Amino acid sequence: MIRQALAVLVIPGAAAAQQIDSVYTTYNWDTDCRTLEDNLPADEAAMSFRMVCPGPDGFYLMLAEGDARISTDYATTQRFGPWESFTPFNTVHDTVEWRRQRLNEKMQAFATIHRWDVGPSHDDREILVISTVATAPDTESCMVGVIDTTKTPDANELARAVADRFAPGFVCGNAQPRAFGYVGLETPLPRRVPPHHETAKGDHP
Repeated sequence: MIRQALAVLVIPGAAAAQQIDSVYTTYNWDTDCRTLEDNLPADEAAMSFRMVCPGPDGFYLMLAEGDARISTDYATTQRFGPWESFTPFNTVHDTVEWRRQRLNEKMQAFATIHRWDVGPSHDDREILVISTVATAPDTESCMVGVIDTTKTPDANELARAVADRFAPGFVCGNAQPRAFGYVGLETPLPRRVPPHHETAKGDHP
């Protein structure tokens, strides 16, 4: 079963009048998500699986795996966006933090924070990935920033600050995701599929 927990935080200063909170979803990938059975496009022959998982308040998590690498999308519709992942092998943890803000008297997700394991098994790095949430059919989800938790103190608090500041208004495909906190030569950065492949995943009902 999907487990949800709620934590509320009112941001001081410029956002004093705006309530922001976090809601958490924890998944059993085998039972909480629906694996798509349709045939994959020819240029995605190496894709192992694609699944759709329910999120809070009618949102969805889309997860695709190919060549031992993961790509994720978070949206109001069950639509897979452009492939975006890290070059090293990677996988994701089973808990997602959804950052929400009050819009028109209703709390609405605008960003997610998801922990990834990135790298060969002997040197995995735990990376917090901050992504946008697609809230309209003509928008997409994408990575905003990454935080290497290995040497970054208070990485979770930093991830929330990055989400709250940079996710609203972030333009996928135009703005580039950045590394925050500790950044070294070994800090992995995500790679996005070139634009002429960006419609390969398509829409799924």
